[in-house]
This record gives sequence, structure tokens and C-alpha cells, in this order.
Amino acid sequence: MGAMLDGSWTGETFAPATPTDIGTIEAAIVERLRSQINSIEIIHYPDRPETWRLTHRVGAAMVMYKGATYGERIDTAAVIQERTLEFEVAILMRDLGWSVGGSASGLNPGAYAIIEAVRGALTGYAIAGCRKMYPTREKFVERDKQGGVWTYALSFAVATIAIEQAATNDFPLFIKGVALDEGGLTAITVGASAYVFDQSGKIQLPHQNIFALIITAAGGAQLIQGTDFETDRVQGIVSIIAGGAASVGETVQIAYAYAEQATAESGDSQPIN
Repeated sequence: MGAMLDGSWTGETFAPATPTDIGTIEAAIVERLRSQINSIEIIHYPDRPETWRLTHRVGAAMVMYKGATYGERIDTAAVIQERTLEFEVAILMRDLGWSVGGSASGLNPGAYAIIEAVRGALTGYAIAGCRKMYPTREKFVERDKQGGVWTYALSFAVATIAIEQAATNDFPLFIKGVALDEGGLTAITVGASAYVFDQSGKIQLPHQNIFALIITAAGGAQLIQGTDFETDRVQGIVSIIAGGAASVGETVQIAYAYAEQATAESGDSQPIN
């Protein structure tokens, strides 16, 4: 028996804290495939696959999120991690690609041709806020003998950064800092703000001792440390690398974390001598 609602449900709008949520990335993948391949149907994986049927005369490709892995925490106060998401593209085709002893199938592409087309469309594709996509594996799944459909699966990875939505302003007991005589540092996270590369291709951040940095270009793409820019972490200076994606005069969004020396504080915010 299904759940009973107290009133009519009019739907819910989800506004992600960042543009790199699962739904946004999957939608970008679907649109990318649709813009590059027009010979088959391209859709999100259906909620009820047991009721879905292949009706396109050539075939279909279905995109589905498979999961993610997380890297080590970069920060000790705010939670900052690399997040690598995996998406699978299931390819269902009525034709394999050729008959024994014959050439590639007539006017319609076969499974082999679509596999290569999907791989080419997504390899190196950069979604806003993410690094370039890359393939991880492809495999034969099955052949439906009754329907005569060949099924293959291609998996792709896309890496982005996962950051906690808001840094905690106050911490209990000794979590907020450690004693200066122990060389202690406390981490402070600064949310994304707009900065402009000056005529020398540099940005001076308001803080020094930078140890985690994310830069997003105007178009939404994430700039890459060591390729697009380099950081003088001690002085808090970001510099353009020649030949990279960043340019003089460009406005970018920068979120970062920096380290600050602090005395230890007890739970009632009184310094400990």
C-alpha cells in the first residue's frame, strides 16, 4: 500500500548549494550527447526500467548516476574533499555493427559506431565546476534474444570538489585552536567571492597562509592549479599561467581556506593560560 499524503503534493524545487550536484551534472551529460548524436534516442535512465521499451527504430542511450568516491579531507576545520562521480551510459541497439563477412550495416549505425560516438562526445568534456570527463570502462551487457537488442555499458568519471555548505563560527573546547607555544594553527574558510586578475595577471587575496583554493571562471568552469594558475600560498597571491584558461582582466570566483595562529579557548570562550 502506498503512502497517504495529508494534502495534495504540488512538487518540490531543489536548489543545490553548488552547480555540481548529481542532477545538474547528469542533465549536462544528456544534453551533450543529444547535441553530438542525433541518430538514436538519448534519455535519462527511467525510474521504472521494467516498463520501459525501446521504440526508436535504431537504438537508445540512457544516462544514469552510479556513485562517487571521496578523497582525503584537505582541511581540518571546514570539510573540503575531492569528489569523483561515476556515470554510466547504457547503449541499446538493434544492430551490432556488421554481419559476418560483410561491411558495416547499411544506413543505420550499429552498437560499435554508437559506442565510439559516445566515447568521443564525453571524453574531455568539461562541465561547469568540474574537471574534464574521462572513460573508465566499457563492457557488453547482454543481447535480448526476443527483442533482438544489443546492450553495452560505458562508464565515465568526472571529478569536482565537495565543500561543506557553511563553516562553523564557533567550536567547543579545544577544537577552535591550539596553544601558540605548540605552533598551533586554526583553519578558517572563506566563501566564494569575485576577484579580478590585474594587468600583471595576479590576484592578491585578503589573507595569507592559503592551503585550500578553488577558482571558478565566469563561464562556470573550474580552473586547474598548476595548469591555469599557480598560488603563492604564503603571501596569498594567485598568478595566471601562460597558455592556461585564465586571462588578464577576467573576473573569477575564489573560495579558499587559510591558516591563522590562535590561542586555545575553553568552552566559555576564555583563553587558557
